[in-house]
Formats: sequence, C-alpha cells, structure tokens
Amino acid sequence: MSTSRKAYTRLVLTLCSVVLLLTLAQSPATLQASRLEKDSNVLAAFPASYAWVTSYNDGGGYSDITNVAFGTEPGYGTELSAYVGHVVNSVDNSYVLNWRPNTLGSDLQLCGLRVAYRLPLSGGDFSSSFSYVHVAGSVLRPRNSASEWANDWSGGCIYLTAGNPSHIFNTHLGIPNGSRIDYLRAYYFRKFAVYLPLVMRSY
Repeated sequence: MSTSRKAYTRLVLTLCSVVLLLTLAQSPATLQASRLEKDSNVLAAFPASYAWVTSYNDGGGYSDITNVAFGTEPGYGTELSAYVGHVVNSVDNSYVLNWRPNTLGSDLQLCGLRVAYRLPLSGGDFSSSFSYVHVAGSVLRPRNSASEWANDWSGGCIYLTAGNPSHIFNTHLGIPNGSRIDYLRAYYFRKFAVYLPLVMRSY
C-alpha cells in the first residue's frame, strides 16, 4: 500500500473515531448523567430555608423549641423535624411559628407549616393519637416592614419578593395548654433547574 493511501486510511479512521466519541458523549445516558450532575451542583448551592417554633414569656425571654431545614430538593416537598416532646405552657408563654426564607424570589416557596401534638390526659399521660395545627404559608407575615412578599397561583404558598432573605416571617401558634408538641413539618415548593441539551440527528 502506498504512503499516501496509508495516510488517507488513517485520516478516515481518525474522523470516524471523533464522530463516534461525539455520538457517545451525547447519548441519552450521558446526557442524563450530565443533567443530574448539573442539578446536583445547582441544588447544592441553594441555601436551606428554615422554620421553627419559639416560646416567649412575659419577661421578654424566649426559647426556640424545634426547627427544620428544607428547600434543597426540587419540586413540591416536605421535611420533618426531629422529635420535640415539649409540653405547652400557654398560661405563662406564647408560641410563634417562624420562617426564614434565605432565598429571594419565587424559586423557593413556603406552602405550609404543621405542628403535630398530643392532647393531655388525666394522670399526666397524653393522647395516643396526634392532633394538628396547620397553617398555610400565606398566613405568615414579615417582622421587618422592608420585606415584601407574594403568593403563588393557589394563594397558599408564599415567597419573598423584596428585602433581606434572612428576615423572619411569623404567625401565632395556638395549641391547648398542657399539650405536648412532638413534631414540626414544613411543606414547600422549589423550582427545577432547566437545561436544554444538544440533540444530534442521524441521517
């Protein structure tokens, strides 16, 4: 085989290899893995939002009873706090539900908070079944007048539109005296990260 023929053959094989590599790089499996990696990186950069319960006494003191972080997963989701076991004393204390967005805009929305508690029984025991206080996210209001907010299409989810993302929203939590708060649950919506992959056509 002549030298020019060998060179031509090598060139054709090299071009075929490049085309094959490009095709494999854009295969559905590869694109999916790439998309998941990008989503993971983006979501890892999202700051978690926080909800918690605080009790205030008549002397100006307060105590944070429980908290839950949420909002780092896309779509509609929910997160549950660790077990609390706090017995409510509404004679001496008032109770408040708090939310810190940590995100500006509609990418993260608080859709609701639910406190699970057990009613007191005689003898110091508690009910075997849960009772609940559930408030929509749109019930909460900012403690700082510079914060502005909006609701989603349903009117139930709330998000920060202007102001400091670390400012706190809250609302009163009414639970029967002597009840035991066991869990705090947050319901939220986090927008998906959207990517437009390169689609290769075969002829």
